[in-house]
Amino acid sequence: MTQNQENRVTMFGTVSDYMNSDANKPIWTPMKAAVDTMAELDADIESIANKVGKQQAPTTGAAGAKGNVRHDYEAKILEIGDQLASIAAAAKDPVLAAQVEFSKAGLGKLSDDDLLTAGKRVATLAKANEAALADHLVTDADVTELEQLTADFDGIKNQPRTAIAGRAGETATLPDLITTVTDLLRDRLDKQMTKFRLSNPEFYAGYLSARVVVDRGGSAPAKPAVAAATKPGPAK
Repeated sequence: MTQNQENRVTMFGTVSDYMNSDANKPIWTPMKAAVDTMAELDADIESIANKVGKQQAPTTGAAGAKGNVRHDYEAKILEIGDQLASIAAAAKDPVLAAQVEFSKAGLGKLSDDDLLTAGKRVATLAKANEAALADHLVTDADVTELEQLTADFDGIKNQPRTAIAGRAGETATLPDLITTVTDLLRDRLDKQMTKFRLSNPEFYAGYLSARVVVDRGGSAPAKPAVAAATKPGPAK
């Protein structure tokens, strides 16, 4: 939120707290219109709080989880791929060798989609060379783990972008909700409260005070301008 938005949301909460206090609630609750307006106000305040919570939620968790899965995935691809490369070298099979020519640095540079393609290819080749891989201590469990890592990575690869998109959505819709609450106060609750201006002036004055938007930006007040001293002119 911008500072101006924060100031307005703080005012919304102040109005709600003032109106819902034990001392003030009995004053206005006999007015059904005010009860209906306050119900909308409190619901909108809760919606704003939910949006702010989602807007401020960190996305580093999703990126970290993806990074961990990718690290394990690359390691498994390289582990099985290197054994297949050894088999290809012994059998003088250039086709197989070309399909499993990996390096740790090279895997790290692959895009997410290209890494998935490499992982699926290694799993398929492992099944086709199951007997030869047994001599390299590569088991069915290793291939199953690779396939599971493929599924895990496929499921998590877009989560950081999804989290960022979700935050952007909350950011885009928050101003409209703040405007809605501002309009609700100005066009309905402010007008309803004038009913108490004469019958309960203390309550009404407190309401007006709660409605003030206080600038909580923390900026220092401007210093007054200092007039330049006028030099005396030459003696005449």
